Amino acid sequence: MSYDTRLPSIADLKTRAKKRIPSFAYDYVDGGIDEELGKQRNRDDWQKVLLAPRYLRDATTADLSTTIFGKTYAMPFGAPPVGLGNMMWPGAELALAKAAQRANIPYILSTLSTTDLEDIARAAPDVCWFQLYVPQKIEVMKDLLNRVVEAGYHTLVVTLDIPVGAKRNRELKNGLKLPFSMTPQIIWQALTHPRWALNTVQKGAPDFVNVLRYKDTPDQGLGDFLTSFNMQGVTKERVEMIRELWKGPLVLKGIQYDADMQTALSIGVDGVVISNHGGRQLDAAPSTMQSLKELAHYRDKGMTIMIDSGIRTGLDVARAKALGAEMAFSGRSFYWGMGAMGPDGANQVIEIYRDEIKRTLQQLGCESFNELDASWLVQ
Repeated sequence: MSYDTRLPSIADLKTRAKKRIPSFAYDYVDGGIDEELGKQRNRDDWQKVLLAPRYLRDATTADLSTTIFGKTYAMPFGAPPVGLGNMMWPGAELALAKAAQRANIPYILSTLSTTDLEDIARAAPDVCWFQLYVPQKIEVMKDLLNRVVEAGYHTLVVTLDIPVGAKRNRELKNGLKLPFSMTPQIIWQALTHPRWALNTVQKGAPDFVNVLRYKDTPDQGLGDFLTSFNMQGVTKERVEMIRELWKGPLVLKGIQYDADMQTALSIGVDGVVISNHGGRQLDAAPSTMQSLKELAHYRDKGMTIMIDSGIRTGLDVARAKALGAEMAFSGRSFYWGMGAMGPDGANQVIEIYRDEIKRTLQQLGCESFNELDASWLVQ
């Protein structure tokens, strides 16, 4: 095994991360909205998906590669966008980009990342995708897209499922707000996690470096700026405009409704990430597994189907493929990994998933990931 076997699962990394980083950072990544029922439903429903193994077969090898938008990746798993990534561990975003480049898996940078998008593209030139929170101002959107094009990003992922900010109770209890306020509570949490605090001092406090240039005035408050930056509900007309401006593969992230999928097809979108934002936006949203079962038939109409939210194991990735998803993503996995191990956690997560996906295929008697389809499901 090419990873640290003292932490052999994502669950182990989560446990260690909780001890190594301040509560406000841990809860930012781990928490969901309201009672966190949607977050739990994501996990519960993946665990209900059963696969039937086929024996009397050679299980010596298993091909994990998959091709998305004309590019072949080493395995069907990638790093999705996570805002404020460097808060979980200083330098996490750049470390993750470099690890994704080495492993040849997709890395999606968030608009609200805390590393310059140009630096990420240089670190991961072959695997970088960009996630767009759509700005209200068209001129800002065009400028941001021009930067993404010039930097060399391959795929644009437009997020739909955050029309308004969410009320996340853990963040409120921790006093996490923007801009960061050095309250006694925040200071105490930092001081009681000295390794995290020392690295943060060395790297500098995280900031939204890719969007601050678009503030109305230099002294505009960060909270006011972020509230006014995003569209409150991305419209069909705006996606059509983006489709005209962006010539590469275009993906919509957050779709869970049949009519939205039909609209995406009519616009000429190339793919979707079925997502409920990790249970962080609407506690009553269906699990992504449920939505995948309902929407997977759009593959037959040329739509590339991908998924996130609730993915925690290589077995989950195989389950998703049997239900119709070509690629799976898990943001919490990566940031628990780096919370637990620092920059080395990125590679740890990649290798855990690689091992688990491969073993799952071999246990099933499936020679390649691309062979998995609905016939492997226990109906």
